[in-house]
Amino acid sequence: MMSLSMMRRAAFPLVAMLAACGGAAPRAEEASDEATRGSEAGENKAPAPKVKRAAADAFAEAAKEYARGPQRDWGRIEAALKDAIDEDSKFAEAYFNLGVAAESRGKLDEARDWYSKAREKNPAFGDGLVNMAAMQAESGSKGEADSLYQQAIQAEPLNGYAHLNLAMVAKSRKDFVDAVKRVRTALKEDSQNIHAYVILAWTYYDMGKFELAKLVCSQALSVKETEPAVHNIQGLVHLKLQDVTRALASFQRAVELDADYVPALFNMGAITFSYKDYEASYRAFDQVVKLEPKNTEAGLSRAVAARGMGNYEEAERGYKAVISLDERYAAAHFNLGVLYQEFTQKPDEAIKAFESVLRVEQNDAALRKDATERIKQVQIQLQTQREAEAMMKQQAEEDRKRAAEAPPPAPESAPAEPAPPAEAPTP
Repeated sequence: MMSLSMMRRAAFPLVAMLAACGGAAPRAEEASDEATRGSEAGENKAPAPKVKRAAADAFAEAAKEYARGPQRDWGRIEAALKDAIDEDSKFAEAYFNLGVAAESRGKLDEARDWYSKAREKNPAFGDGLVNMAAMQAESGSKGEADSLYQQAIQAEPLNGYAHLNLAMVAKSRKDFVDAVKRVRTALKEDSQNIHAYVILAWTYYDMGKFELAKLVCSQALSVKETEPAVHNIQGLVHLKLQDVTRALASFQRAVELDADYVPALFNMGAITFSYKDYEASYRAFDQVVKLEPKNTEAGLSRAVAARGMGNYEEAERGYKAVISLDERYAAAHFNLGVLYQEFTQKPDEAIKAFESVLRVEQNDAALRKDATERIKQVQIQLQTQREAEAMMKQQAEEDRKRAAEAPPPAPESAPAEPAPPAEAPTP
């Protein structure tokens, strides 16, 4: 399974987000009541604006609370960030992180307001635009998203995440030269950006340059060995290089690092199915369905694995569940027909399923041809079966008639009396 989501500055601790935006966490200087955010190692980075000491302290409190992970108190984080703004109304990163906090809790309109204010306070700060663009992309407004990414780059020419998102756009239209160029620009901002390595590996993979993709994966693992996405793409590269054992090991490592990492679970399911380990395949796809109940591809794959295990009833339930989610999913109708045709011997049901394929699928000529041929096969099978049944019925009727017309059997004669024993001769 190959997919990349729009990326945003949102998945890092607040201090790290601030550092990634062009500076380290605010720190108080010995001989000043202001703190200067140190510039990150990168080319042509603009000097970071100064932040007042009290604002930096409040920001550090927010970062400390965020670092608590799932137990973090968003209320305390927001309060600390607002204190930072009260102390320094031009503190763009504080506004930005308030946007991150709001977006994390589903308050999208509020998040947009905070991101916009971050840009107002510092026109050279592009990260708010990046996150707003990601929100637009996820809502289906791809054109507006691309425009916002471009605006982010105009504001901040080395904004890594703006370049990475545009690199994915370029890759999707097979403009690999532009994609590679943008990834390299992102690495100028942050040479340790693991997302940049992942996208670069994907790009080389799509180009068919598998050895280069393999090399990028090795470099990425030296940066962050615990990134599941790197192990996943590395597994796909191993598959292309005909190394199935290492491919499976890579997918398994990705799942070890993140038991809910869907792309690797999908690939584990596919590769184990290919060498008929249906139980392992079923487990992988079942986990995906638990994580994403409306994932029809995973549901279909799980049902096929169940069929491989010989669990035909579950396979049938699985196909029907997928069809209930997407009645026009032709592959589900087709596999249901195969189940009826080849495994459970329900020819009438098989024909209905294959006819559904022809009804819902208008573009896939190969699938339509296969469904049409299978309908003919089942019809021939049914005709042959009916003819055989008719012949058997006729034969049985003829046997009955012959039995009725035959003369009754002659009665059996009584057994003869036994002869008396001969008398013994007299002397």
